[in-house]
Amino acid sequence: MIDNNDDLKAINLQLLMLARDCARHNPMAAIFKFNLNQTELEKISTLSIDEIANLAECGRAVFRTPPVLQIPHGVSPSVAAALLAT
Repeated sequence: MIDNNDDLKAINLQLLMLARDCARHNPMAAIFKFNLNQTELEKISTLSIDEIANLAECGRAVFRTPPVLQIPHGVSPSVAAALLAT
């Protein structure tokens, strides 16, 4: 039998690691790709591996996704496409 909780933990870990790396190296893309605000961006960029692992183990999704076709107000479609491509 598949344990969905283990799957969720693995997804959380991978997504948090990816978001942290993106926040450190390309903050604007991280804000756009991971639907983060400035406070979340600053926090995730400073997380250690141990902190990320602890968050991933919480037993619930630690991420949210915006509607697929929603482009933030004031962002042109060409800028949105460029951010997704980074």
